[in-house]
Amino acid sequence: MSSHLLSLLPHYGPRHNLGHGLAQSVSAGLLPILGRAVEAPIDWIDRIRDRRQLAALSDAMLKDIGVSRADVEHEAEKHFWQA
Repeated sequence: MSSHLLSLLPHYGPRHNLGHGLAQSVSAGLLPILGRAVEAPIDWIDRIRDRRQLAALSDAMLKDIGVSRADVEHEAEKHFWQA
């Protein structure tokens, strides 16, 4: 942007660095999105693993933890993105 265009903005004159503030705003907005983009696949892998391990437990083990085979089957039928 030219100095003239910057001077038209209410609080940015030619001496202010618009690019730096904009970069901070963009990065501050992107960090949570990028963080979630990294966390989501990890959560999905954890769910897949946990559901497989739960399904592999014997009926006696399930009884010990107070979970029925029907509960396990219901959980195992969920898609990996479903909590």
